[in-house]
Amino acid sequence: MRARYVVTSTCIQSGTIRLTLSLRQMLSGRERVTCQDEDGERLDCTVDWVRGVLDGLEPYFEKRRLQVNDVIWLTLDGEVLALEAAAARKVRPRPAARPVVEAGPPAEKKVAVPVEARTPKSPDPVPEPPKRVRVTPHVGEKKRAAKPAFVQALEALELKHVPAEGHDLFRAYLGRREYTLALGRFGESEPADLLALRRTGRADFAGLVVPEARLAAAAEELGGVRLALVSPEALSQLVALKKLFPVGPVELERLLREGRVDADAVTRLADEVRRWVGERAAFSAVLLALAEYTRQQVFFPEDVLANLGEGSWDRETVWNVLEALAGPPFLLLEKSGAGEYLLREPVADNLAHLAEYALSLRARIAGD
Repeated sequence: MRARYVVTSTCIQSGTIRLTLSLRQMLSGRERVTCQDEDGERLDCTVDWVRGVLDGLEPYFEKRRLQVNDVIWLTLDGEVLALEAAAARKVRPRPAARPVVEAGPPAEKKVAVPVEARTPKSPDPVPEPPKRVRVTPHVGEKKRAAKPAFVQALEALELKHVPAEGHDLFRAYLGRREYTLALGRFGESEPADLLALRRTGRADFAGLVVPEARLAAAAEELGGVRLALVSPEALSQLVALKKLFPVGPVELERLLREGRVDADAVTRLADEVRRWVGERAAFSAVLLALAEYTRQQVFFPEDVLANLGEGSWDRETVWNVLEALAGPPFLLLEKSGAGEYLLREPVADNLAHLAEYALSLRARIAGD
């Protein structure tokens, strides 16, 4: 797939490009994508469906010195999105300069000069060697220093990094609202400066990045100063947890309100995620149990519990799943007043109809 994109001033300022209809179809279902420029250099970019942009292209804009109305061709080749910059404005080549024939100096009259008055001919001047000029590469072509681990982790959690003097700012875009996090390194940033950012409204949350092993010492040293303590190890655990369940800025905001983003806080969140994933597993288990029933079969929740095996799931969990299956979009079951359920159609047929509905809705969202 190939798409054409015209660069705007907003793109250059934010390092993003808008997700056009073609790009939405091309990147459908992706949260991150690897972009590769003409030189083979790769960038790890974020597909931000909430803001409707592909984020992380600032180094590419700087490297190619792109301007407003320049054109980028984007080609999806497997898992890599190839970038190819082409100027939108056609620059006319200058006409070749005609050779100019210079008139020679007028012929001098020969005057007889006595031999004694003739001066010896001076030797031809020796040309000086050309001076070497050192060209400084463009800022976008310089090799960028590796980002700290906590910056990489927060970017992986879909926060926008904005470097600042003495601290780092991170912005989380949540649709109708957003929040800003100011972080400084413990021992390098002044707590008073971070507190001032929060008091003046330039940051919603302020904190210090402290290794997990030094959290207790940092809390004791800060005393009553109300700054969040964030460990790089905890942020890395959040990124790993995101592979299991889509955690992001919302869950991080909750931890920031509690004042600590450490291993204990992430462990508590992981326990909640396991319960959420467990509910999904219960949903699958009930569907597999119902797959043994035939069309128009009547049953009780206790019958499903017996099929699941004693001690596998509690009655309330199974009842909640059955209630969900009785409503839209499944409409697989019909309830009766006696607490019975009727299976309207086989589970496999119901899932096939649901998949067709989901694909049709997805096509409408993509604009197909």
